Amino acid sequence: MLLLLLLLLLLLLLLLLLLLLLLLLLLLLLLLLLLLLLLLLLLLLLLLPLLLLLLLILLLLLLLLLLLQLLLLLLLLLLLLLLLLLLLLHHHHHSQ
Repeated sequence: MLLLLLLLLLLLLLLLLLLLLLLLLLLLLLLLLLLLLLLLLLLLLLLLPLLLLLLLILLLLLLLLLLLQLLLLLLLLLLLLLLLLLLLLHHHHHSQ
């Protein structure tokens, strides 16, 4: 029983690590995207009229919203896993 619980905890920790890595990757991607978008905006400011610029800004905002949603989803998953972990620990503590 104890071994099983330990294995489960190990698995959960691995999952948490994976999720954290995913979050970091997402943040890096977000930063890269922002840099690219800034460059694009600069180019557009030099080359194109305002209407296209506004359109692009709207698209960027949508993209950012999507990314934020993804991040929030991952955070929720992380919280759920932590909760599960706590429940397991609690249960184990009581079963002794």
